[in-house]
Amino acid sequence: MHHTLATRIPVLSLQIHRPLDPANESPPDGGDMSWNWPAAEARLKEAFDQGGLSRWIETALREVEAEARVERLKREAFHENRGTAKT
Repeated sequence: MHHTLATRIPVLSLQIHRPLDPANESPPDGGDMSWNWPAAEARLKEAFDQGGLSRWIETALREVEAEARVERLKREAFHENRGTAKT
């Protein structure tokens, strides 16, 4: 499976196997946490309509990364608020 992925969709393979560097991440849309799947699905449809499968794959990778950033920010905010809410 790895060989098939690496040879047929190398951009996806590179993204999957790259090291995670959260220090270089910035949240989507200028810092807010407004990312959502309905909007992502619209962007994915547009990407496929304009550039086919290869463009869809690139867009899908960005969407998954954006979702991960937003979820990480939400977790961090939750943990920060939990720590300050103690009485």
